[in-house]
Amino acid sequence: MKMRKKLAIALALTLTAGTAGAAKTDVTDIVLLRPYANGDYFVKLASDQLDGASCTVTYKVKGDAAGAKAVIASLLTAYALPKKIQLETDPCTGYGTLIKSVFLQP
Repeated sequence: MKMRKKLAIALALTLTAGTAGAAKTDVTDIVLLRPYANGDYFVKLASDQLDGASCTVTYKVKGDAAGAKAVIASLLTAYALPKKIQLETDPCTGYGTLIKSVFLQP
């Protein structure tokens, strides 16, 4: 029961309004999650599309960013269930483009 409560909280934190000026990936699957000892977290997606153009398949959550734990929890939830996601990100900078938010798909 505690796990369901944690998942519900993670999902609730994810369901926020979009970030102004953010780019969006295609709705896609998570292929790989990779945590680093410094707290950063990388996610590899099945699609390289960002706002309809080729960008990268690997995005980054900065471990020290505000809300990083909620974003990481959402990514872990989507990967474990498995659920498709859509990311809102900074404009494309290639490998490690920063994630701003995660949309978990129904």
